[in-house]
Amino acid sequence: MKSRTLLIIAFIFVNITLIAATIWWLNKPEPLAFNCQGQLNFKESRDNNPFNFDGQIVMHFNPDGSGYFIMTGSLMANEKTHTVSRQENFSWRNLHDSLYEIHIQNIERFSHDRVPDKIFEAYTAGILLGQKRLLSIQRTPEHATIIGNFYSPLLLCAN
Repeated sequence: MKSRTLLIIAFIFVNITLIAATIWWLNKPEPLAFNCQGQLNFKESRDNNPFNFDGQIVMHFNPDGSGYFIMTGSLMANEKTHTVSRQENFSWRNLHDSLYEIHIQNIERFSHDRVPDKIFEAYTAGILLGQKRLLSIQRTPEHATIIGNFYSPLLLCAN
């Protein structure tokens, strides 16, 4: 009788474990593994001091939790125009559903990047060395990917 009760308990435990593992497997987010590029025109004005970036952004996510983005274009700040050309390597992790955190690991400024120090610090958040930024990464039913922040999409990537 005792061995039969233990056998039933073991059977129930194994089934509950299998059901829980299946539910977890079906609900876990897919690893990010894609490349996205697009044109970005970003404008902001603080204290009558406009900041404009017009250029190309390339974002690449690897399934191992690493990635990079490349910014090339022109930036206008303090009434001066500068050439932007840099790659920022990051690590990423899924926080919940479509919410991801990227953590900037290093920044490589290419030789023709002429943006003075402190310009990005004054106008942007989360794209400097050591900083973290939250992104929303959503896939549409049409197999496009939308990368954005809490307020608006930044890039729409189509396959």
